[in-house]
Amino acid sequence: MSSADAFPGEIMVGQALPRRAFTLVLALLGLYVVAALAVLPFAAGPGPEINAITPVFAAVVLVTELATSFLVFVRFHEVRSWSMLLLGCACLFAALMAVLHLLTFPGAILPGRGAIGSPQSAAWSFVLWMAGYAGLSLAAVVSAAFAPQWQVPHGLAIRHGVRAAAMTVALVLGCGLAVTQHAETLPALMAGATWTPLNAAITYTALGMVTAAILLILLRVGKRYAIFLWLGLALTALLVANILSLAGAGRYSVGWSLGRLSWVLSASVLLLFFMGQFVRQQRALAQTKATLERRVAARTADLTQALRQRDLLLREVYHRVKNNLQIVDALIDSEARRIGDPAAQEAFSRMRRRIFTLGQAHQQMMISPDLRSFNIAPFLEELVTSIGRAAAPDAGVTLEVAADPVPVDLDFAIPLGLIVSELVSLAVQQDGVQSVLVAFRQDVAGGRTATLTVTGDGAQAAAETVPGNRLIAGLLRQLGGRLDASFGAVGIGIGLPIPEVP
Repeated sequence: MSSADAFPGEIMVGQALPRRAFTLVLALLGLYVVAALAVLPFAAGPGPEINAITPVFAAVVLVTELATSFLVFVRFHEVRSWSMLLLGCACLFAALMAVLHLLTFPGAILPGRGAIGSPQSAAWSFVLWMAGYAGLSLAAVVSAAFAPQWQVPHGLAIRHGVRAAAMTVALVLGCGLAVTQHAETLPALMAGATWTPLNAAITYTALGMVTAAILLILLRVGKRYAIFLWLGLALTALLVANILSLAGAGRYSVGWSLGRLSWVLSASVLLLFFMGQFVRQQRALAQTKATLERRVAARTADLTQALRQRDLLLREVYHRVKNNLQIVDALIDSEARRIGDPAAQEAFSRMRRRIFTLGQAHQQMMISPDLRSFNIAPFLEELVTSIGRAAAPDAGVTLEVAADPVPVDLDFAIPLGLIVSELVSLAVQQDGVQSVLVAFRQDVAGGRTATLTVTGDGAQAAAETVPGNRLIAGLLRQLGGRLDASFGAVGIGIGLPIPEVP
C-alpha cells in the first residue's frame, strides 16, 4: 500500500516516526504483559468490596468510548474505509454496553441488586459486552489487513455512518432486552460469586478474537496505520483485564478489581491517541503559522522595498519628462526668437503653451503622494495663471480659478489642461477683456461628472470660436465631453465624465 492510499493523518512505513511509534507500542505492550504476569499469582485473593468500583468503571468507559467513537466516525467520514466504520461501531457498542452493565450490576445503583434485570443479567451483559466489542474490533482489523481498498462511495459516508450507528444502538437494545427480560431462561453464568464453565468459555472465545486482532495488528496492520497500532495496545490491556478477572474467579477479587482498572486503561488508549494527534496537529499548525508569518513579513518587506524603488523610479521618470519638456520649450523659444514672421511666432507660442501644460501635469504627478493621481485644483490654478500671464502679460486681466479638489490621473488631466489652455488663451486675447473665471465643479458632490466653465467678458467673445476649433473638438472626443449650450450667453461650458482613478 502506497502513501497515497493511506488514511489522511496516518503514519506510514518507511518514515522515522513509524518505527519509533511501533517500537514504543511494543515496549508498552511488553511492560503491560510483564506487569500483568507479576500480579497474576495474587489475582484470586480477596479484594475490597467497594460498590463504587462498578459505577466509576462504567462511567469512565462510557465517556472515553463514546468520545472515541465520535472521533473514529469523524475519521471514517474523511477516509470512508470500512475498517474505520467497524471500529467506530465497536467503540460505540462498548460505550452503550457500559450503561447496560451498570444498570444490571448488583449494588451499583440499588443496594444488593441491579436496577433492572435478574442476578444473571449482570454476568450476561458483561460477556456480551466483551464478545461484541471483541468481534467488532476483530472485524475492523481484518478489514484493514485484507481489504484496505474497500471504501464507501463518495457522498454516502454520512448515510453509512448514521446507519451503522443506528444498527449498533439496535444491537445494544436487543442485548439489553435479552439480558433483562429473558435472563432466567438463559444458561447461568454465575454460581454464587464465581464464574460457570459457560462464562469462561464465552470469555475465552472473546479473548481468542482479541488475541487474533492483536496478532494481525502486529504482523500486518500496525506498521501502516497508527490508529490500529494503538488499538493493539488497547486490546492488549483488555486481554489482560479479562485474564486477571478470570484468574480472580469472582467479583471483588484482586484480579477482578485490577481487571476493571485495566479495562479503563484500555478504553482510554484510543482517546489518548486522538488527543496526541490533536496536540501534534496544533503544534504543526503553530509552526506553520510562524513560518508563514515569517515568510509574509519577509515578503512584505521585499514588496515594500520594491514599492519604494518603484515610486522613486516613477518620480524620476516624471521629473525627467518635465525637464525634457522644458528643454524642448527652450529650443522652441530659441528658434522663435530668430523668426520674424508673426504667424510663425504665434504658432511657436501655441506650441510652447501646450508643452508647458504637459510639463505642469507631470510636475503635479511627480509630487503626488500615490503617483497615480493628483488634485486637479492646484494644477488648474498654476496652469491658468501661467498661461494668462504669458498670453497677455501687460493687459491687466484678472484671472480666477474655482475648482473642486477632484483626484484625476494623467490621462484625464492632460487633455483637460490642453482644453483649459486653449480656452484661456482665446479669452485673454480678446479686445477689452477685463476678467476671466475658470471653474471646474462636480455636478454632484462625490459624483463622476463635472462641468468646466470659462466665463467673463473675454470668454463671451471666445465662445464663438470654440465649435470650429479642431484641437478642442478632438480633446472633447477623447474625454467623452460635450459643449453645454446653456452657457453661451456668459462664456463656455463643457460637461465632462470623470474617470475612476485605478
